[in-house]
Amino acid sequence: MKRNILLLIPCLMVFLTGLMSCAEDTEVVDPYADWQARNEHYLDSIVSVARANVDGNWEIYRNWKVNNDNSSLTYPYETPANETDSVYMRIIEPADPDGITPLYTDSVYAYHRGSLINGTVFDSCYEGELNTEIHSPITFTLNGVINGWTTALQQMKEGERVMLYIPSDLGYGDNGNSDGGIPGHSVLIFDLKLEKVVHPIGPDDRSRATDTEEQQENE
Repeated sequence: MKRNILLLIPCLMVFLTGLMSCAEDTEVVDPYADWQARNEHYLDSIVSVARANVDGNWEIYRNWKVNNDNSSLTYPYETPANETDSVYMRIIEPADPDGITPLYTDSVYAYHRGSLINGTVFDSCYEGELNTEIHSPITFTLNGVINGWTTALQQMKEGERVMLYIPSDLGYGDNGNSDGGIPGHSVLIFDLKLEKVVHPIGPDDRSRATDTEEQQENE
């Protein structure tokens, strides 16, 4: 019995040596290798599909900061001065018939999940599949977010859900966002649903729905 065990020891050593050698030969794949080039290629593919708009569900809108001449693109799409200066949206769920579109000064309630081109989720307000019955939206003002969101939301209506593709120029640019785990040159992909628009109280007599409801209850 002892002889058999002694014979097994050299075999075991050879086996372990082989495993160590394989481990050393296995290269660790960097999920962010050639990141800028990969993102540029990915954006090119999205732009091509969006401009072709075969299924009729794509919309393209130029950066709101430069789109001052009402030149939002409609089918057949013109070629923008720069493909990185527009956002690309694929409609997942249509807007409510009576839904309204937010203004730059408005706040909104929205559901979102943001990811990178390698599938990494960097931000989300819900887990699993979106269920508006149990998940809660976030609220923010349009003038306090990245240009890509401000551009897209000013074209959406309440109830509308889209897959939103934002070039890095309208996101976090060359530097990225280290706090959010977003490298520079990243195309941002959002599953975005606009739930509700909240108008601020102002001289144009617009008011938040919640304030109006409270006034009616008090009366």
